[in-house]
Amino acid sequence: MSNQLTFSIVINTLNRADSLDKTLESLRWLKYDGDFEVVVVNGPSTDHSALVVDKWREHIRAATCDKPNLSMSRNIGITEARGDVVCFLDDDGVPEPEWLEQLATGYTSDDIAGVGGVVYDHTGFDFQYRFSTANRLANASWGDKSPSEFLGFPGSFQFPYLQGTNASFRRTALQEIGGFDEEIEFYLDETDVCARLIDEGYVIRQLRNAYVHHKFAPSSIRNHTRIVTRLYPVIKNKIYFSIKHGHRYASLMEISADNIKFTESHRENLENHLRAGSIEESILKQFEIDVREAWLRGTVRGADFIEGRYERSVIRDQDEPVKKFSTLPGSDSRTIVLISKDYPPAHSGGVATYNKDLAEALALRGDQVHVITESNDIDRVDFEGGVWLHRRRVKSFERSAAAAEAEIPQHIWDWSATALEEAQKISAKTEVDVVEAPIWDCEGIAFLLEGSFPLVTSLVTTLHFWLESHPDQRADSAWMTTFGDPMLKIESMLMRQSDGIRSISNSIRQNIEHAYGFEFEDERVQVAPLGLEYREKLQKSDPDGSTRVLFVGRLEERKGIDTLLDAAKVVLEDNQDVVFDIVGDDTLPGPGGVPYRDQFVAVNEGWPQLDRVRFRGKLGDAELEEAYASADIFVAPSRFESFGLVFVEAMRAGLPTVGCEAGGVVEIVKNDETGLLVPPSDPTSLAAAISKLAASPEMRARFGEAGRADFEQRFSAEAMAQRSADLYSMTIARARRNIAE
Repeated sequence: MSNQLTFSIVINTLNRADSLDKTLESLRWLKYDGDFEVVVVNGPSTDHSALVVDKWREHIRAATCDKPNLSMSRNIGITEARGDVVCFLDDDGVPEPEWLEQLATGYTSDDIAGVGGVVYDHTGFDFQYRFSTANRLANASWGDKSPSEFLGFPGSFQFPYLQGTNASFRRTALQEIGGFDEEIEFYLDETDVCARLIDEGYVIRQLRNAYVHHKFAPSSIRNHTRIVTRLYPVIKNKIYFSIKHGHRYASLMEISADNIKFTESHRENLENHLRAGSIEESILKQFEIDVREAWLRGTVRGADFIEGRYERSVIRDQDEPVKKFSTLPGSDSRTIVLISKDYPPAHSGGVATYNKDLAEALALRGDQVHVITESNDIDRVDFEGGVWLHRRRVKSFERSAAAAEAEIPQHIWDWSATALEEAQKISAKTEVDVVEAPIWDCEGIAFLLEGSFPLVTSLVTTLHFWLESHPDQRADSAWMTTFGDPMLKIESMLMRQSDGIRSISNSIRQNIEHAYGFEFEDERVQVAPLGLEYREKLQKSDPDGSTRVLFVGRLEERKGIDTLLDAAKVVLEDNQDVVFDIVGDDTLPGPGGVPYRDQFVAVNEGWPQLDRVRFRGKLGDAELEEAYASADIFVAPSRFESFGLVFVEAMRAGLPTVGCEAGGVVEIVKNDETGLLVPPSDPTSLAAAISKLAASPEMRARFGEAGRADFEQRFSAEAMAQRSADLYSMTIARARRNIAE
């Protein structure tokens, strides 16, 4: 059986440490019943590539190549390989999980020496390479829409070849022909191998699948704008290849004329780039130097080959077994699509952070996770943290009849339909088991109306609850007519009709049922609290010896900032060593349109304790982590929280917490165990709780340790992923029952 083949994945790298690490990480998600190993050959890199290799050394075979010569590096990789088949994957390539399974299907007989698949560009769905042929003069055709195996017979002038970033060869066949021609340091290296294998009677097979995503990172010959600026190896190897393989088909004069035409095309291309201002004049000057050297070397070495002055490489055989690469468990893995318009690093709010942690935790279980999020620049697909990130610009879509009837606002429909279109593209290649989208902005509405995917709607917060803290918006009758009221109806539709419901707390389920006037069926709902990625407990930072009280959140009424500031005045009068660090957007308008910060500073001008209330504004990730590390007490007196992710952040940091008996907070903070709970809108009780903790280092330590333990048990990303897996199982089963009925 083909799936009993063993594979050696060879990655040749040079000064691409970061992309190499991502490529190696992606291999953990490969699905293959047989064994495979990974061989990394590091060229004379001057970046931190060696550190990346060391990081993975336990899992890979590692070797070095002392010259910047890809063919030489590949031959070293072949020598190190133990597998039946040697695959070549670029150090900026990411294979899809089924890659090896698909390649294996191509090796149906012993005469098949090479198998390759298709290559996607940065978009994730547009092809950089599908099928191609070349002739003996090294002129290639990249526009082929189907494989050309019929051309592959010994001596054929036109023949199929494989793209180096997604090519595999039988190791014995590579040994037979002497591996790669080391005169070809870059460009036409795999084309040369395919020509020689075909001339030995072997078959090259081009598959319609076996997908690899190519990120097209800068190299020594190509800059970050993908312009080839160092053309010496391209021209030299074109000349060498055309003489080596073409002298039996054309005269040297005809070959020379073809190469002159090739050279002139590149000169014209660079001149166009120069006129456009995309390259410097020095590049064109270097080109002229490279041309002279390339013609001399290519011609001489081509003549050497014709006259028999050619030494092929000797590829040694290895008797050692394959060094099996460790992959993630995937026996019950699923393909999961998460819709999240906001996603780090473009957005770092609670929902965005939750989606990232959920996606990566699911991926670590072995699931294939796709996140569809908004792009502010170009459409692209990235692989980060084990997750396929589909960043898409919002497109304009005509509303369907059902969408028009539901009065879905156009911009809401446009994003949901954009996400649906992307999910359909994913589904065309691999079956999508379940889709999850947040209730906020009704991101899943196009999926609900289309109806082909099992849909989970996550209850994080709703427009109804947002309007409770924005009465001015609810009072705007025009806005409510055109947007507010339709969105409330759409939210209700999603919550009533989705196959599954993620309720992040019991509180939000109960509040929604009361606010929207219906009850969820128990078999559709699962309480699945949010979680955060595991991090080691922060080392306490104590820069000035004060007792620091930390608030993190938007400075708005819903978050209880007015209650906190009133309580702070009481606390600071009685506790001389206490400092309040208030972190979050402090520019939001408060009562009368004036931010709470500005009101507080103006009213308390001249108060001796004013400098101990420090408004720090929005902080970056590193600064926020330092704020948690230097804090002694965390407080967030929200009047309502559907969940309260900031409390989980504080518990992860080992901080005692103070919150209000409101919403989901009571399901996170255990009163008198991990923190203290007080009534909302009660500055006196809040001040007393803060002062109680400020006065007792022992209580702070006890609550902090208990909170940390509770985070690890109930609110880690791993725990969230397990609860999510149960939710998806329930949702999929329900969707299947509905189809059967």
